[in-house]
Amino acid sequence: MSSSHRMHVALNVADLDASRSFYEDLFGVSPDKVKPGFVRFQLDDPALALSLNTEGPVTHGNSVAHLGIRLGAADDLSAARSRLEGAGHALKIEDQVHCCHAVQDKFWVKDPDGNEWEYYVLTDDDPAADAGNGCCS
Repeated sequence: MSSSHRMHVALNVADLDASRSFYEDLFGVSPDKVKPGFVRFQLDDPALALSLNTEGPVTHGNSVAHLGIRLGAADDLSAARSRLEGAGHALKIEDQVHCCHAVQDKFWVKDPDGNEWEYYVLTDDDPAADAGNGCCS
């Protein structure tokens, strides 16, 4: 993977403020994006985008919303899509969706246990008309 690729983990949290404080301590940095019901940390080492979401009640077993890989370019997304479709995996395609307070092109694929993996590229990380969190499920 190129250096512009970044692992993405989305966690459902019960208390956004407590979780934000914990991850600030854990990583030693402040989040790069804070919106109602949403906080994102972008780390360079390791290359990680961690989002904290207040999506519904959090119970044991549903704290990991999904896993993903943010790719650096549309060509990378297309190549990953072709590779997975060629291997026979069913994909859910979404283009120009407002998600995590950004606009993204993406696709979703489920592993054999039903865990969702998201492959995506940011097309606008700070849209003027922020449509809200509205995704990541």
